[in-house]
Amino acid sequence: MKKHTVIVVDDQRSVRSMIKRWIESDPNWEVIGEAANPYEARDLIIEKLPEVMTLDVHMPGMDGIVFLKKLLPQYPMPVIMFSSSTTEGANITLEALEAGAFDYVTKPIGTPESLVEAKEDLLSKLYESLNYNLAKLSFPSKSEALSPKKTNAKTTFKRKFILIGSSTGGTTALRMLLNDVDETFPPILIAQHMPENFTTLFAQRLNSDLKIHVKEAKDKEILQSGHVYIAPGNYHLGIQKIGSEYYTQILQTDKKNGHRPSVDVLFESAIEQDIGGSSIGIILTGMGSDGASGLLKLKNQGCLTIGQDKETSVVYGMPKVAHELGAVTYQVPLNGMVDKIKEIASL
Repeated sequence: MKKHTVIVVDDQRSVRSMIKRWIESDPNWEVIGEAANPYEARDLIIEKLPEVMTLDVHMPGMDGIVFLKKLLPQYPMPVIMFSSSTTEGANITLEALEAGAFDYVTKPIGTPESLVEAKEDLLSKLYESLNYNLAKLSFPSKSEALSPKKTNAKTTFKRKFILIGSSTGGTTALRMLLNDVDETFPPILIAQHMPENFTTLFAQRLNSDLKIHVKEAKDKEILQSGHVYIAPGNYHLGIQKIGSEYYTQILQTDKKNGHRPSVDVLFESAIEQDIGGSSIGIILTGMGSDGASGLLKLKNQGCLTIGQDKETSVVYGMPKVAHELGAVTYQVPLNGMVDKIKEIASL
C-alpha cells in the first residue's frame, strides 16, 4: 500500500527527528524529506512533491509567512504549522492561517501528557489534510476581503441570536463572513476550535479590521446587537438568562466531542434557554462532527439553520455530518451566507 508523504521543516534536528517518529508511528505515513530552513524546504518540495508539509513558525533565513505566500501559489499543499502557545507564537500562527496554512499543532511543553497530545493532534490533522479543499478554494486576500462594499437597506431581524460553529479553516471563513456583518445584526456567538491565547488574539485582530465589535467572551456579558462573542480557548461558551436579559455563560466543564470550546455546547445552551425558535444556527468548515447533533436539536426547536457547502469548505466534515443528519435548512457557499442570513432574518 502506498504511503502518504510528508516533509518536515524545522531548524532543530532533534525536533525534526521527534516529528518524524510521530508521523512514522502510523504505517500509512512516510517522511520523505527534512529541511532546516525554507530554502532547503523549497528544493525538497520541487524534488519530492510531498502531499503535506509541517513547518515551524519560527524559521531562520526567511520569514515563515513570506515563505508560505511565495510557496503556496506555485505548489499548493496542506501546511501544518508547529506553534508555541505564547502570544507571539499565536500571532504568527494566525498570520500563517491567513497566508494559506491548513492548520496548526501547538508545541508540547515537555510533559508526557503534552507530548502524547501533540502527537495525536498532528496525526489527526495529517488525516484531515487529505480532505483539504485547496484546489477549489480561492479566498480573496485580506485587503480584498476587507475592502468597503456597497451596503443595501438595513435588515430588520426578527431572529434575536446568531450562533456559529467552526473548526479547520474557520479563521478565514469567519473573517469573510463577518466582513459583511453590520451593527444591525443580532448578537453573534461563535465556538471556534482554538486554544487559549489564540482566541484572544483572533478576536482582537477581527475587532481591529471589521466594522462590528468583536471580542473574546467573558462570563455574564449582556448580549448586544452588532457584537460578536468568541468562545475563549479551553472554555465552553453558552447563553444564560438573568431576569429578562440574555447573557454569555463561560464554562469549563468536560470536553465534548473532544473539544473545549465545543459547538454542541453552544447550540445546546440555546436549546436549554428555549431560544432556538428565535435564532439562526450556522455550521462552517471543520473536521469531525461537533455541532451537528446540536444543530439538529436547534432546528427541531424552530431554529433556521445554515451549513457551508462542500465547494467552499476547507474541510467538508462538520457541515457534511450536519447535512446528512437533516440538521441543515439551507446549504450555501461561504460568500452567499450573509445574503442568506438577511433573506431569512425576518422569518
